[in-house]
Amino acid sequence: MTTTQRPFMRRFRRPASAGPGAPAHVLARRACLAVGTVCSLVAWATVGTGGLVSGLTATAVVVAFFWSGMVPLFIVRELRTGAGTGMALLLLTYTLRLALVLMALQMARQIEALDGPTIGVTIVASASTWIAVHVAASVHRRSARPGPAGPDYVTGETTP
Repeated sequence: MTTTQRPFMRRFRRPASAGPGAPAHVLARRACLAVGTVCSLVAWATVGTGGLVSGLTATAVVVAFFWSGMVPLFIVRELRTGAGTGMALLLLTYTLRLALVLMALQMARQIEALDGPTIGVTIVASASTWIAVHVAASVHRRSARPGPAGPDYVTGETTP
């Protein structure tokens, strides 16, 4: 490996742990997998093996959908293109990913071994978890930022 390749590869290293300093997408993926596993185990206890397989399938679909959404962001960051190009690429890949998920759900509907309600509940729970982790990370990052506080909209006063 040459010295010119090292800085590029250093950017793609995995974090050692998913602690407080880990990127939000790592925490979201792990939380989503945990919620999907819980949903799968509950479905296994109530529906049977079909519920377990349905829950694990739905969890994989949600993680793949959201995680693949990171690819356009990495591409735009590495190419250093403008915001317009990044938005166009993000919307194009979002439409493609959504079409693939809908086709996968349509095919899963035809498999009798899979339980439809389990798939639906697991998708909603996992997607909600993914979004909640990103919102919490964004709020935490914003509240940890030093600087002047914004106006207090309740009292109408500006705090220093």
